[in-house]
Amino acid sequence: MTDLDQYKTYREAGTQLNSDILDAYSDRELIVETAAELDIEFDGRNMAYEFESQMPAHFEFALYEYRRDGKTAAERYLEAERWGDEVEREILEATIDAEPSLFEVKSTSESGPRLTMTDLLDDREHTLVDVNFSRTAEPGVVLFFRPVRYDEFTTTSGVSFPFPGEEKEELLDEHDQRIDHDGSRAVSRQRFVAFHDLYRNHGLYIQYR
Repeated sequence: MTDLDQYKTYREAGTQLNSDILDAYSDRELIVETAAELDIEFDGRNMAYEFESQMPAHFEFALYEYRRDGKTAAERYLEAERWGDEVEREILEATIDAEPSLFEVKSTSESGPRLTMTDLLDDREHTLVDVNFSRTAEPGVVLFFRPVRYDEFTTTSGVSFPFPGEEKEELLDEHDQRIDHDGSRAVSRQRFVAFHDLYRNHGLYIQYR
C-alpha cells in the first residue's frame, strides 16, 4: 500500500472514528460547554455555526482538547478499548498524541500530495501528506492544525484554520499574548481556542473537505 492509499484509508477511518467517539461519550453538557469555550452561539436548541468548518472544529475540540476529570473523550475511548480494529487504534493513539500548532507552507511537491511546512511555534520542518492542501495551499500561507504522525507519514486531523501569510507576525504576537504556559488549562487547548477566535477576523474562508 502506498502512502497515498494509506492516507485515504486513514482519513476515511478517522472520520468514522470521531463519529463513534461522539456517539459514545458526548452529551448535551459536553457540547454546550465546549461551544461556550469557543464562543459559539447556542439558542438552547441549535448551534449558530459561523463558517463551514466550524462544526468539525467544534467536535474536534470536544473530543481531543476538552477534559473531564483530567481526561478527554478520545482518551476515555482509548482506555475502554472501544476501537474496531488496529487501524482505528493507531489513528486514535496518533491523534491523542498530536498537539495543534501554527505552520507556514514552504513548498509543495509536483510528484504527489506533499507539502513542506515549518512549525512556527517550535521551528521544526515537516513533510505533510494532504490531498486538499497540496491542491490549494501556496507557499507562504499559514495554517493552524493538529499534525497527526504515523510511521509512514504525517497528515492533519482533517480540521484546519488557514490564514494569509501577511498575518504571520500578528498571529505569533497574539499567540504569545494569549497563551498562559503556567495556566490551569493545557497549552494545546488554549491554542485551539485562540486560533479559532483569530480565524474569525484573520482567516481565509475556504470550502471545507
